[in-house]
Amino acid sequence: IEIDSPGVSSTTQANMEQTKKLPYSWKDQWYALTFASYVPNPSETAEAIPASVFDHPLVLWKAEDEGEIYCADDVCPHRSAALSEGRVRDGKIECLYHGWQFQGQNTADDKPAGSCTLIPQLKKGATIPKRACLKMRDLRVVEGIVWVWMGDSVPSKDVPRQDDGLDELTGKREGSIVNDFQIDLPYDHSYLVENLIDPAHIPISHDKTPGGGKRELAEAYEMIVDRDSVSSTGFTGRYRTESQKEKDGPFIEVQFQAPGIIRQRGEPRPGIKFGAALHCMPLGLGRSRLMFRAYFTGLPKFAMMLLSLRPKFLQDLNSCKVLEQDVGLITTQEDHFARNPDRQLANDFLLLKSSDLFVEEYRKWMDKVGNGMPWYQGLASRSTNVSNHLSGAERPPALDPANHRASNEALTETRYHRHVLRCPNTRKALVRVKLFKKIFMTTTIFAITMASTVSSMMIGGCENIALKRALRWFLVPAIPLSSLIVAGLHKLEKQFYFSFKRKDQLRSESGLDL
Repeated sequence: IEIDSPGVSSTTQANMEQTKKLPYSWKDQWYALTFASYVPNPSETAEAIPASVFDHPLVLWKAEDEGEIYCADDVCPHRSAALSEGRVRDGKIECLYHGWQFQGQNTADDKPAGSCTLIPQLKKGATIPKRACLKMRDLRVVEGIVWVWMGDSVPSKDVPRQDDGLDELTGKREGSIVNDFQIDLPYDHSYLVENLIDPAHIPISHDKTPGGGKRELAEAYEMIVDRDSVSSTGFTGRYRTESQKEKDGPFIEVQFQAPGIIRQRGEPRPGIKFGAALHCMPLGLGRSRLMFRAYFTGLPKFAMMLLSLRPKFLQDLNSCKVLEQDVGLITTQEDHFARNPDRQLANDFLLLKSSDLFVEEYRKWMDKVGNGMPWYQGLASRSTNVSNHLSGAERPPALDPANHRASNEALTETRYHRHVLRCPNTRKALVRVKLFKKIFMTTTIFAITMASTVSSMMIGGCENIALKRALRWFLVPAIPLSSLIVAGLHKLEKQFYFSFKRKDQLRSESGLDL
């Protein structure tokens, strides 16, 4: 059905199927794997870091503190066990099945990167087989982000950059507030791009959420796509609200950059500028990773001081909530098309020019380049395997809370698995919260025990003034105070584990505007 309303996109499936294909190879791209700060120093932990691109498993490690990061295919050449289940030992990565060790760097004795340096079961005098070698990947750290080249040949293009004066190693920017955040999500990376390139959902889905919007401010947008910019590398455009247009306000510039980067720049107020790079990476079928970076410049010193005072882990937990507010919505989009394999997005999406123009352009881009990906879902076409991770019989999260990947109940993965495990800052904060909780629980128990002992002594006739004062001024007040602190820390601890549940919020609200 073609809709000719001036407020609605008139793209039809028939027209879309005639879209010219563009040359594209998913392998000949740089992919953002994680932030460099997320790869730990070997003095801190022996853990190797797993990664993935389109279900191609990778492993990351460092040989020395603050040293080079190495990347290899996550498979031991001995019997194909995952090296990410192994450990770092003396700068080498070791498979914990049989103890084979591999080096990440070229060495002076002409052993290339990936060479096996130890096989404990090898006979004395025997040489290590040449096949005992890892497939190493080209890796770069640019603006504090770890990038990997998936092609088999020498990289044919430069690593994508934000180019806003970010530090090469850390990604920080002098005089700016920079926020980095990472989370894994249970849906395809194309739905993540679609979600993050859509400003219109923010006031609704993230109503009254810090970092979100306000429902009463939802309105139409003026959206523009630069038609001459559309290529296999992406496209550019800009947007502003209708109210901003009436005031001749500034646009927010948008760039979608292959393989899955959304860049934004704007000046919301005179002198205050912001930039953002949203890396939407394809971990695997039905699995994506968001690496979010936003930064502001020109903020008043007092505002910068207030922002810097807020603990980073609290910012990250709030960012988790923002992403979790969309999970139930986005996964049910996937479910719908898994149930209806003969239908395309163009059949069931009603796209508005005043809110969905970038979504439409991105899905059309996927139609043009999807033939060069392991799987894809465009506006008018999709690969037959894009829903292979689903049965096609998924019920909505509220009807299947124990099993649906978006329900966030006890039997499914939670915020802890998606973010806390991978983020060193949040993980360390959780350790501190648990420690303080134990300290104040011990304080509570000690205060109760001592108060009972002193009370017993006083009942028995003891008239010690010091004991009376200790009971009145320390022991008795300490019991409720430390108990309240324990309760608060317990509530905070839960935020590291349990995801936002929209149904819980809705059950506590009225369905009538009173």
